[in-house]
Amino acid sequence: MANQVSLFLEWVFGMTDYIERHKANYALIETTLNQILGQLTGQSGSLAVPYGLQEIFDRRGLIGRDAYDFAEGQLTGPDYNFSVGAGAFWSDGTFYRKTAASTLSMAGKDTGTYYLNLDSAGNPLVSSAADATTTRQLHWDAATHAISAKALYAGVNILFNGDDYADLLTSAAKGKNYTRVADRLEELEQGQDIFGGYYAQDLPHSGLNFKFKVGQVRNDSVITDTPAGQVALAASQTNYVEVDPATGSVSANQSGFTSGRIPLYQVTTDGAGITGVTDKRTPAIAGIGGGGGGHTQGTDTGTTAPTFTIDSDAAGNPTGLAGLEVENGDNPNAALKFNRDTGKWEYTEDGGVSWRELGDVNLDLGAQELTKYVPFEDPPLVLESLGRGPSVDYEDLDLSPWITAPLGVAAAILRVQYWDTGAGDGVLFKKKGSPASPALAFTVAEGQYRFLNIVLPLDENHACQYFLNASGADTAYIRVFLIGFLEKVTGAGTQEKTFSQAGILCPANSQADLMFDNFVNRGLVHYFKIEETSGLPANVFDVHLYADAAFSTLLYKVESVIPGEPFEDWLPFWVHDAGAEGKLRVRLVNHDASQAGTFAITVTAEQFA
Repeated sequence: MANQVSLFLEWVFGMTDYIERHKANYALIETTLNQILGQLTGQSGSLAVPYGLQEIFDRRGLIGRDAYDFAEGQLTGPDYNFSVGAGAFWSDGTFYRKTAASTLSMAGKDTGTYYLNLDSAGNPLVSSAADATTTRQLHWDAATHAISAKALYAGVNILFNGDDYADLLTSAAKGKNYTRVADRLEELEQGQDIFGGYYAQDLPHSGLNFKFKVGQVRNDSVITDTPAGQVALAASQTNYVEVDPATGSVSANQSGFTSGRIPLYQVTTDGAGITGVTDKRTPAIAGIGGGGGGHTQGTDTGTTAPTFTIDSDAAGNPTGLAGLEVENGDNPNAALKFNRDTGKWEYTEDGGVSWRELGDVNLDLGAQELTKYVPFEDPPLVLESLGRGPSVDYEDLDLSPWITAPLGVAAAILRVQYWDTGAGDGVLFKKKGSPASPALAFTVAEGQYRFLNIVLPLDENHACQYFLNASGADTAYIRVFLIGFLEKVTGAGTQEKTFSQAGILCPANSQADLMFDNFVNRGLVHYFKIEETSGLPANVFDVHLYADAAFSTLLYKVESVIPGEPFEDWLPFWVHDAGAEGKLRVRLVNHDASQAGTFAITVTAEQFA
């Protein structure tokens, strides 16, 4: 009240600065109103954004991913304009906003990097230098007039706005809208979106027609593409929509999902249309598992089935090999396979260079060391010493002049006649060079019926030794006869081997050099047969057997065989494989000038070590 009175008295008695005071009050009021207007309309200034929103916009960024965006590409003259969209930008406590698109020009600018800056009113500008208002950067090529390398400027983020949030609630691929972001994230966590466009619903459906988008289905190693289409549903039923992995065909039935087909959707209907859809697609069918029709190798470590079938789709009269193979890295692979041509199991340990029949001898048969007795019809006298004294040391008896044995002698059979006029201790025999122990092992004593046969081992030179225990200086008498010896011999085990090969093709008027596995390295053939089994050759044919891969060492041949009755040969002949690979090398010569022939061979041999 006192202030008002004072002001009134000053005005009554002559206030001289009234107009100046009034102008000052007006300026203050105008400034305050502008600040309030800026806060309400979103113009620049620290008061344009309330403190609560400043806490939300806690980083520098474009508000919305499309804010102040522009397109790359080539511009047209003479102004070389490009359009920058509307946008909002928050930087260092200042809010910038432009509600309409802007047109900017690159005319007259040199090639280089340029920046999209903002003025105080939020209008975009092209500048060669960045500042606190820079939102994006670009590269300008003055020669081609093209904008490229568009990027957010360093430190600028995309801050979500309402449009971005709305996009989170809409799935174009699934044709589905969500009310909360959490709902969509929950569906992602449940794995419902991993299918992408895998037979997705093509919304909207049409009455009782269930529409689906393109899909791709895997049936073991075969992948089939299905175009977009629709399938008719039954009214007022539960319909099971599924795809056939063998054909990619989508169908529906009302009984349930079919074994061997892949479930897609379970759809309920009323009399006029679809009332509910339950997604039944599964990740295993989508491409991780076998795809419905087959088994993917390497996905398990065994099978519960009692039989594992290889080449299960074989039909008719298949040929060749089928079986199991072991990967050995840098070393040759090993394999066990069934030869459909011979009807026998075979195995290889050298990567398939050679194959052997299962149960066949894969090494040379073992040699056996034997002995045979070689007698003398007239046994030679090999030692005679009469009226002599005792030995000082063992004396040699060389039997080599009477023995012929290339592989050696196991023992000699000696008939010894010994007597002593006194009371001598006899004569001792041993293998030459061997110890004289036990001392009486080969002893002939005086009084042993005068003659005694002993079996005595010899050294490698067919020699033995004896020691005479005479009773006096000239009292002992000895005669030794060689009545026979045990000669060392090497025998060989043998095995009968029958080899058969059918379906051997020889073109018309030509020869075919063929190599077959699983024969013998060395053997004596005692049966050979060849016959023409199909085709109608009107001329003769020849067959030759060779020992080497070059078909140069001939073992056997028969020529001018007349087709018709099989040619058979029982006359033994020797065969061998120079490469020790157990191969039978056959040359067929077809003399028919116009017709091919198919042949079969059978060979039975005694296989030697």
